[in-house]
Amino acid sequence: MRILDRHVLTETALAGGTATGAFVFVMVAGNFLQQVAGAIATGRVGGAEGLELVLLLFPGVIPYALPMGMLTGVLMAFGRMGSQHEITTMKASGRSLTRIALPALALAAGLAIFSAWLNLEVAPASNDRYHRILAGSAQENPAAIVTPGQLNRRIPGVILRATEREGDVLRDFWLWRVDANGRLVQSIHAKEARLTALEGADGKALLRVTLTEARMESRALTEQNRTAPAAFAMAQSTTLEFPAGSVFQENIAGRKLRWLTLAELLEAIEHGWQVTPTSTPVEIARGKMMARTQLMTHLASALSIFTLSLLAVPLAVRVGRSETFVNAVVALIVALSYFLLTEMAKSVKNPSFRPDLLVWLPNLIVIGGAVLLLRRASRH
Repeated sequence: MRILDRHVLTETALAGGTATGAFVFVMVAGNFLQQVAGAIATGRVGGAEGLELVLLLFPGVIPYALPMGMLTGVLMAFGRMGSQHEITTMKASGRSLTRIALPALALAAGLAIFSAWLNLEVAPASNDRYHRILAGSAQENPAAIVTPGQLNRRIPGVILRATEREGDVLRDFWLWRVDANGRLVQSIHAKEARLTALEGADGKALLRVTLTEARMESRALTEQNRTAPAAFAMAQSTTLEFPAGSVFQENIAGRKLRWLTLAELLEAIEHGWQVTPTSTPVEIARGKMMARTQLMTHLASALSIFTLSLLAVPLAVRVGRSETFVNAVVALIVALSYFLLTEMAKSVKNPSFRPDLLVWLPNLIVIGGAVLLLRRASRH
């Protein structure tokens, strides 16, 4: 009996591990290309920080990859065993399909607990560290916002360009100021420039530009003087300051609800998420429900590893194919259907409809379908 259990467990673990690894790779690669690669290319982060950012992506993507990976793994393992009549042989020895699948389901249950721990403790800390690195790098070296040879339009009314960047020094630096209609107001060229992030008296971010060997050309702002000759000025050293909240806005973002730890979620459930002393009872109730729904979403997502694996057992026997492609297609259809139901449940925001309970509905549907298929499969 133990030999059969080890065989089923090994088959499921190898197939599930391979599938999960593939999904993790795709998700990490997508996030890397979207955020980390750009940060490294523009100099916002160094090589060591870039490697740390990649490692910090894993705790956040593993809970999303595990349900799909285990679903695919169980389909592949039981599909192969079914096509080679191993399951038929095990049934002939007196084992039910549920008993045959017990090692795989025990593995899925353990991974569900592991996923819940990642979602509620490890992933929030990793996400916080991830965004702190990105924000900290941009603040410590604002010159990194300028990619050599490219125009930077992230500051409203200001366009920046530099030919080279070495550390915090920009060489062959250009700065153009334009009005609301996009017409040129001022053109500045400097041999070197240094950018510094400051906090203004109103608490908003400022960008200070210190220029060396600068040549400035200015035009009148009024429509009547647009045809007047431009004014020129030279300066060995000069400093300009601009409101620059948009420069750091994408990096210094507030924490999202899904990044809260278990203790923080419990506190938000008690007091409400993003409520103020002036919040109305309706707003407080909504804030509490949002926090409760997020906690239930984490737990339901973790449970989906087990429920989808449970569904995959009779589904694999019913399909009875050993081909990886066929099983992958079946897994994709099932997973997409499950996640579609989950997103529909999460879209409900009205507390009176109990969205914290609705997020469990996809798992209940999957369990119901799994039990029905298991009963049918057990008759044969």
